[in-house]
Amino acid sequence: MGSIKGLALAGAMLAGSFAAAEAQTAFGPANAKETYYWISQNSTLPLFVRSDYRGMKKVADQLGVKIRIAGPTSIDLQQFIATIDQVCAQKPAGISVVGWDPALTASVNKCIAMHVPTVVDDADLPNSKRLAFIGTDWHTIGEEQAKAIIKALPNGGEIAALSMVNADNMKQAVSGFTATLKAAGPRYKIVAYQDDAGDSSTAASVASSIMAAHQNIAAMAGFDSESGPGIVEAVTEAHKQGKIVVTAMEQTPEFFKTLTTGSTTAIIVQNRELFTYYAFRLLYDFNHNGLSTNGLTSWEGKPIPVNVNTGVLVVTKDNVGPMLANTPKY
Repeated sequence: MGSIKGLALAGAMLAGSFAAAEAQTAFGPANAKETYYWISQNSTLPLFVRSDYRGMKKVADQLGVKIRIAGPTSIDLQQFIATIDQVCAQKPAGISVVGWDPALTASVNKCIAMHVPTVVDDADLPNSKRLAFIGTDWHTIGEEQAKAIIKALPNGGEIAALSMVNADNMKQAVSGFTATLKAAGPRYKIVAYQDDAGDSSTAASVASSIMAAHQNIAAMAGFDSESGPGIVEAVTEAHKQGKIVVTAMEQTPEFFKTLTTGSTTAIIVQNRELFTYYAFRLLYDFNHNGLSTNGLTSWEGKPIPVNVNTGVLVVTKDNVGPMLANTPKY
């Protein structure tokens, strides 16, 4: 199946009959009797490769099934939707979709109507008919970033936030963020909330613009994995490293070093390997556990958990040491 290190390269290839550029990386034995799919846009994102891919490889090997990765390797919602539709048409054993955007709801519902077991991981599609959601409580992510800022700025200040603003999970995070800051009192004021399109260079440009418009900005929070690196780049170029509090989401191991230099104050880590591991565990159970709710079929009774909260870890300079020392080698 190849090493994890080679997955990003394999992921950039055009393959199969799909209209979308996709990562046709596969895990599990060649003679597997069942094939499952994980579908996302930006499907070869380094964060996915180092964490989500590992969960898929582990569960594929344990269950003896094949798991394929599909979806555009860039942010391309239309190709993402097309890939879901085309994969469902092949009637695989099951699908896990990363719920980047509410526009995916219709495609997930089509899969369910076709009796293709479908769950959502990482970001939920709560209005869809998905069988389950596996991932983080994003409201908690917002709360934790706000708490870190409050601790670092006891006297308050002007605060900015960056994210992919249309994503439901980001909206939940910002809701938790704003509610926590509001509860802390009027001395904490959010002066900007802007879209970075899930791209670090865009995030850097946006962060620079925010600093230019708000000379007294005291903190910036980033809610997608590319926000943090962009914010740190902009703050560093402005020679405000350590002067502006930065909180961010999990990224590559190199990014965690920013905690030791003071470039970031807190990084929220999701248990991302659990997203995909349990997504496919649940899909496999749906197909095989044989459980029944009062005699209903699996489609009527849904014999798997509806929500799996995989939790978060708040990493600071005080607890980042073991993480840096034990970073998996790929």
